[in-house]
Amino acid sequence: MKKKLLLMISVLLLTGCTNISYASLDEVTTTMLSSKTQLANNAFEGYKYYIPRGLRLETKDEYNATLLDEYNNTYYFYIDIISYYNEEKLDYTVNKEAYFSKKLNYNNKDGYLEITDVNNSNYYFIEYMYNYGKIEAYVKENQIKSAIINMSSVLSSLSFNRQVLETLVGNKVLDYKEDTYDVMKPKGSTATKDTYLEYEEKYGFYEGYGDNKIREDKIELEQD
Repeated sequence: MKKKLLLMISVLLLTGCTNISYASLDEVTTTMLSSKTQLANNAFEGYKYYIPRGLRLETKDEYNATLLDEYNNTYYFYIDIISYYNEEKLDYTVNKEAYFSKKLNYNNKDGYLEITDVNNSNYYFIEYMYNYGKIEAYVKENQIKSAIINMSSVLSSLSFNRQVLETLVGNKVLDYKEDTYDVMKPKGSTATKDTYLEYEEKYGFYEGYGDNKIREDKIELEQD
């Protein structure tokens, strides 16, 4: 299974001019999410997931993390353990005004992928929620498919240990639910970099976070 998934990802990435260039976002998403995977190279209390080559874990705080890709794009990764714990169903309406919008259902796992342009610039805001995890990022148009492959690899590999989570969640359910409600619902074109700065301040990533390139990218995008 591991060799099969790695081969599939390699084909998508390495045959860029023949596969990726001509494949639609819908085809890329379907290909990545249709395959069942049990890969994991990062394990924590109650959950684990796989980070593919080309991504690296930058920061982590409980059920939130940041990842950095080869283009120095920051991926903000949230894990909604409360929705998983309560087995809640996703409620998402396709956004016809978005650059791309799709409700996802593969291998009995729900989610959505929504991509919106940022003030008609070359940047696009990706909201990818699947399997009780969500990844958000700002990327340039020519980096969208690469980002979708990376995000799909992480989200499709996310798995939980219910027995462990039952001992961890306890009385934190209501507090955590309130904190994650706004994070997990679609933001669309209303999202701004300020959303991320607020996130960093709240979860402790504001001071000393990332590198100067990320900081400069944030400032430039805010000024655009």
